[in-house]
Amino acid sequence: MAHNQIRQVWRSNYTHLLLAIAVGLISALMTYARLLSSNIVAADFTWVWRGARLLIEGSDPYALIRPEGAYPYNDYLYYPLPALLVTFPLIPFTGPSAGAIFIGISSGLLCWGLLKEQPKHSLLLFLSAPYVYALISVQWSPLITAAAFLPVLGFCIPAKPNLGIAILIAYPHPRRIALAALSVLISLIIMPTWPLALFRSLPAHLNYVPLFNWFGLPVVLAALFWSRSAARLLVVMACVPQRLVYDQLALFLIPQTLRQMVMMVIGSWLGIFLGLIFDNGIWSLSCVYLLALACVLIQERASIARHMESWSNNAGRMRW
Repeated sequence: MAHNQIRQVWRSNYTHLLLAIAVGLISALMTYARLLSSNIVAADFTWVWRGARLLIEGSDPYALIRPEGAYPYNDYLYYPLPALLVTFPLIPFTGPSAGAIFIGISSGLLCWGLLKEQPKHSLLLFLSAPYVYALISVQWSPLITAAAFLPVLGFCIPAKPNLGIAILIAYPHPRRIALAALSVLISLIIMPTWPLALFRSLPAHLNYVPLFNWFGLPVVLAALFWSRSAARLLVVMACVPQRLVYDQLALFLIPQTLRQMVMMVIGSWLGIFLGLIFDNGIWSLSCVYLLALACVLIQERASIARHMESWSNNAGRMRW
């Protein structure tokens, strides 16, 4: 019997590995085709790829990467130095190849983590607007989201600290926290002045803080269930600055049932549609965050019912 169980576990892990590799390869090929056809080097990943190359040459990437042309050469370097350190292995590759490899590895790791820790319907995350936008613009959110399941990826978390802090708080793990701290420490040893250089340019970087929008206060209701990882993730994400669409990928870890996941995926595209119609990107944020809040409240409905019953009983005794 034990032998059969071992065989089943091995087959399951083997299947998961093959599926993760397939997702990684498909996403890498799609990204590579997108980058080549659009002639945009490595899209948003261009900044860290160029920065890593400059850093390995002994130059200051924050001083040398400035607006000097069309996208993706039209802005400053807004990424922390740990992002450049993670990018070092991709320095020898061309921009499109580096971007494709990065997204492929990130997507494969995310798929592996989902299959290991979440129900299979969680793979619908790959059909969500945040993932598709992350793929076509070569973003860090798939890798940071994968860190929720794989503590060894803690070293990558400081590469995107606004998203990373939400993962660290929602899914605390000693190894994840230690590796994140090690990443920051190594970066400060290599270039002690990078935080100052980064902060000087950050005010010019457009970001949105969900808490400061009309749907922010309702989302904070999730703090009532702070002991739950889903609630912590939602509340912290609502409090950090973020870019539209792709930075909300981690919120798709909140749904627990197939119905909730389908609701989130459809809602993410509805937000894009409404944003285009009304020319206001806040719609994409509001749809995803309010649906994530709905998922948390549905998951905690039993707890809410108990609290309501307790409140009702206490109120009745007070009237008596």
